[in-house]
Amino acid sequence: MRVPVIAAPFTKAQRLIMWAGPDPEPTATAEAAGARRRSRDASLRPIRLRSLTPADAQHMTDLLQRLSPQSCYQRYFRLVRSFAPADIARFVAVNPGHLAVGAFDGDDLVGAAQYFRSSEHPDHAEVALEVADSHHRRRIGARLVQELARLAAEVGITHFTATVLAENRAVLGLMRHSGWEIATTLDGTNVDVVMTLPPQLVATAGRGAGPRWRR
Repeated sequence: MRVPVIAAPFTKAQRLIMWAGPDPEPTATAEAAGARRRSRDASLRPIRLRSLTPADAQHMTDLLQRLSPQSCYQRYFRLVRSFAPADIARFVAVNPGHLAVGAFDGDDLVGAAQYFRSSEHPDHAEVALEVADSHHRRRIGARLVQELARLAAEVGITHFTATVLAENRAVLGLMRHSGWEIATTLDGTNVDVVMTLPPQLVATAGRGAGPRWRR
């Protein structure tokens, strides 16, 4: 089973646009300032990470429904309008072959990373990642993958694999800047990736200590 991954896509450099026209109405200015303040306050809230369980099925459903069409396409290589309950259950299952970690902003699930362990090579697992568009560019994807790797190492997983769209520079950049050993193979419009988990992470697994990840 191939599980493509997704992370926040890179955007073009923000352009400064000079408007020529009448001054905005005071009310509109106040509303815009309020929106900016709320956005700034939201960006300062701490993001909590924890493992997901079947009790988080609705959280996962809400997260997937909030993905933009572009994010959905990059995650599943096609547009998905809805998810069957069986799919959601698989994404939040806790068993020897699967684990998911979620990122929460308050009570809202804003990102999730999960692995699907290979039955043929138990030390390998495919990794999948999604981050709500509202929370792109906050390093949530990197934190999720790092925490997932820590938990994976505890059960004997030494390699993460993924299939990524070649155009998805954000997730490829996330992997290449992780500091881990990365091997990539171009397969048409896709890139097959094999990530070797850090030796120190594998060595400390099961001893209650992990690497000091850069946040």
